[in-house]
Amino acid sequence: MWHDKKHGSGDFCSRAKVFYGGESDLSIFRWLNANCDAPVSTEAMDLAATNGHYDNLSWYHENRFEGCTTAAMDGAASNGYLKVVIWLNENRSEGCTTAAMDGAARNGYLEVVKWLNEKRTEGCTTAAMDNAASNGHLEVVKWLHENRTEGCTTAALE
Repeated sequence: MWHDKKHGSGDFCSRAKVFYGGESDLSIFRWLNANCDAPVSTEAMDLAATNGHYDNLSWYHENRFEGCTTAAMDGAASNGYLKVVIWLNENRSEGCTTAAMDGAARNGYLEVVKWLNEKRTEGCTTAAMDNAASNGHLEVVKWLHENRTEGCTTAALE
């Protein structure tokens, strides 16, 4: 491949694929993929999801085999990318952790919190209400209080 002939195989191309795969312009990643044999880790798809790059995500799913981890849905939820969260739920099997709802609550993404509550089983921790309160997301705090059982710690009152 181009990079291997010019620079030898190595970590550079792998890291470049991860970086550009997580950016909004997929053309550089596609070029790297066509011209460099270096493998791509699950971090590339995780980063694309976390950054809300839906087109990159679907391209990875159709053209690469590495997949993603629970960090993909956790990151997308934490950053409010509901469309990406729904796509991951419908097209991937990795799922998420409690960090998804905790992060969505922390950042005030009530619709994401509601969707996760309805469609996923991971739930959240007391960090959801604690951090929603700390960040001034009153509607999220109210909703968590009415719909979840985890509650909060004294940190929510500080």
